[in-house]
Amino acid sequence: MKIIAISELSIYNDLKKICRTKKISIEKKIALRIEKINIEDKINNTPISLVDNIIFQSKNAVKYSNAIHEDIAKNPKAKIYCIGKYTKLEVKKLFKNKVIHPEKDYSSEELMRLIKREKEENDSYVVIKGEDGRSYIGDNLIKLGKVVDELNVYRREEIAGFINNSDLSDNENNYVLVSSKTALNVFNKCIKDAHKNIILVVPNQRLIEEVKRNLFGDIIIITNNNAAEDYIKKIQEHNG
Repeated sequence: MKIIAISELSIYNDLKKICRTKKISIEKKIALRIEKINIEDKINNTPISLVDNIIFQSKNAVKYSNAIHEDIAKNPKAKIYCIGKYTKLEVKKLFKNKVIHPEKDYSSEELMRLIKREKEENDSYVVIKGEDGRSYIGDNLIKLGKVVDELNVYRREEIAGFINNSDLSDNENNYVLVSSKTALNVFNKCIKDAHKNIILVVPNQRLIEEVKRNLFGDIIIITNNNAAEDYIKKIQEHNG
């Protein structure tokens, strides 16, 4: 079998080490490039040094918001939320704030469930994200009557021709690891024909809601709170 990561994954280096030990072919073919957005004067409602809550939707949101890190550091009382533990690790390198994330289901939906259970009356939020990222969190906070700013700090651009048929193995299963709909759409543009030996590996059901399943041999869900060892184990079990 062959494993191809088309999205940046926090556990990729760990996956690579395990694959080297098990003599499994693995490579990275990234579908999207990241471009930083100028965010000067983008906060509309509440200065980030005064906001009650800050939400980072991804590791890239942490990385590309460096222009406001000094202001965040001036607001140690603000709660910082993020979707997963890997984003939390990046946040903890920079700030002393309390950081909250879902323990098992790393998703916007689960983060909103956590926020709804908060008993404190915290009304102002800044959601830091990518330009084409989901607006689910911001939209639901507004429905709760919160004051919300969405701050887009980066955009993802397609890398045309990042992969082609020659990158796929003809005689074994190709397990394609993808973590965003945008990356999956770019992949589908590059690999136009149906391939029964392509197995999509996705972190949740939402990502494949509009996928044409007949293009692939199978689709398996491995949630992104799994360790690299669990990924390889589940892929090997599927491969038989």
